Amino acid sequence: MKKFQKTISALTAAVMTCSMAAGSLFAPAANAADKTAIDIVNEMGLGWNLGNTFDCSGGSETYFGLGWVADENGNMGTGWIDKASWDVTSTETMWGNPITTKAMIDAVHAEGFNSIRIPVTWFENSDPDTYDIDDAYLARVKEVVDYAYANDMYVIVNMHWDCSGGNNSKYWLDAGMDALPRYTTMWTEIANYFKDYDNHLVLESMNEVPFDYSTLNTFNQKFVDIVRGTGSGNADRLLLLAGANDDLTKTCNPEYKLPDDNMIAVSIHYYYPSIFAVATKDSTWGYTDKWGTDDEKQNVYDLFAKMKAYYADEGVPVILGEYGVVTNENGGKDHDSIVSYLDTIASSALATDGVTAFLWDAGNAGDMQYFDRKNLTWFNQDYADVYKNLRENGTSLEFEYNITKNTETSSSATVTLSGSGDYNVDLGTYAGKGITIKQVILNGTSGGGWGVSFPATNPDGSNRSWTSEAGAVGADGSVTIDLDGVFEGDNGSEDYVLSLAGNMTFSKWWGPDDATLSSVTLVFDKEITYTSMDVSVTAKQKEQTPTEATETESQTEATEATETESQTEATEVTETETETAEITETEATETESQDSSESLPPVKTLGDATGDDNVNIVDVIAINRAIMGKDTLLPQTLSNIDFNKNGKPESEESLALLKYIAGLISAEDLSNFA
Repeated sequence: MKKFQKTISALTAAVMTCSMAAGSLFAPAANAADKTAIDIVNEMGLGWNLGNTFDCSGGSETYFGLGWVADENGNMGTGWIDKASWDVTSTETMWGNPITTKAMIDAVHAEGFNSIRIPVTWFENSDPDTYDIDDAYLARVKEVVDYAYANDMYVIVNMHWDCSGGNNSKYWLDAGMDALPRYTTMWTEIANYFKDYDNHLVLESMNEVPFDYSTLNTFNQKFVDIVRGTGSGNADRLLLLAGANDDLTKTCNPEYKLPDDNMIAVSIHYYYPSIFAVATKDSTWGYTDKWGTDDEKQNVYDLFAKMKAYYADEGVPVILGEYGVVTNENGGKDHDSIVSYLDTIASSALATDGVTAFLWDAGNAGDMQYFDRKNLTWFNQDYADVYKNLRENGTSLEFEYNITKNTETSSSATVTLSGSGDYNVDLGTYAGKGITIKQVILNGTSGGGWGVSFPATNPDGSNRSWTSEAGAVGADGSVTIDLDGVFEGDNGSEDYVLSLAGNMTFSKWWGPDDATLSSVTLVFDKEITYTSMDVSVTAKQKEQTPTEATETESQTEATEATETESQTEATEVTETETETAEITETEATETESQDSSESLPPVKTLGDATGDDNVNIVDVIAINRAIMGKDTLLPQTLSNIDFNKNGKPESEESLALLKYIAGLISAEDLSNFA
């Protein structure tokens, strides 16, 4: 069902290439403003990030750059750029990417990406006292937005490196609640600047902010209020709200609160498992160079099912604003594993209703490099083939879900684990209960030494940190790790307390390669009642068929809707026929009524592909879906459109029926088609 609207749009576009001027016959296509949040996210299709471009930052409002200044072609030089030398493209090229061109965005779109995320750092191009954003910088961002709009792409514009993701005084959003006045001023200016764009433009509140839940919820609510208050297209624009550090588990947590608004989506970034996706060879916290076992893929499916159950099934779509794997030499990743990972994430997003995913691409400057922006080609053909296959054939995955909610009263909770590598348990299920976890019991194969990592906070709720304990599974297959509730944080103090605001992660620190865990039991300091959600999913491979393409792809690659022969025939329709086609629905109905008096099959059956006793554009769509293998016509309806009597639907028959509906040919012509 996810791609059905996309298919209708594609077929409608192909129909219009017939030059039949059939606008009076069919209702106008719905624009983005007529769609739900889920509809828009489903239509986004494959997404791509213009990474390390407008988001570049030197972390200073006095001097810009970090001693690595690039020319307009993205070639790296040296030296600082001060304010007197700064121009509108300085941010864009600072980290080594070339200036963004329309040809670049066109090339990305031609590779099958129907959506683009433009990360933007605003503060280095704004007045530090008044917070006013430089007009030339706003205009340059708009120019690139318009490049994408020319391709009918969806575009996300965000507030990116205005927050460091840590506690850095150079980045103003790191100040938390103290930054709210500046946040209000800057987003008011941005929202007003883009308010007349339609809903192909999506605004994103922030990027990977490490705020506590209360602060994050306040900022997201303020963001919605600001944008809605500017009116025009912003009144019902889809707004993307920053998740809790954009982490999946932290965002799928009861403490993360959404504003009361029906045109919002949740932002999550997908770099799981981190020891593969982002860890480099010199990482001290874990590393692997390979990925792609059945268990690892199943973990992806399970996490996508969790996002679907937690948000999409409740009408709130999820946008995975970033996913990817480090590709540089220091990453040291197995090439086939990278390819498998990209395919699995992108395919899973396409197969999950209400979820879409955007590839993080640093272009020619960064540790995740996929599309060469200087030469407008891929750095590796295997990357290209992943998205070429998805563009042409769609996802090969389809999911069957089993989602249940359970209410339990107990002083402990046992969670079953599967697979290998890192294991995660969502602590959010137990949040808000006034409890802490005093013991963790690990069950698994003996000989493995396991570290237990978890979020911890200061008593005042600030400065979230991660701390850990460790233990080895004994011969009996278990180990009990005591937690005293007070831990040493990353600043060396021992006043941090366990936070139920994220994952408890179990990582193998030593032991045999095949050491695994089967379950973990969390022991609370008192009995509580809590609700847990059991989510399981079975992934099946479906037979690949021609893609349910985007509208633009359908116009340029009409083989996805009708065969080339049909297009050729369609373009041969004369201007006279076109004028004839410009009739009202009433005139079309009268023509059908007159034809029905002839000694031919009744109009209500001739051309009726859906079995509803009506003949209209829906029947043309049904034929095309059958041609593409998306649906199967019933025998009794197949006979209604099998004009050449060869037992199968064909594009020539689809075109003939369309002409018949438009009044260009008679029922007799249709009946004698063969």
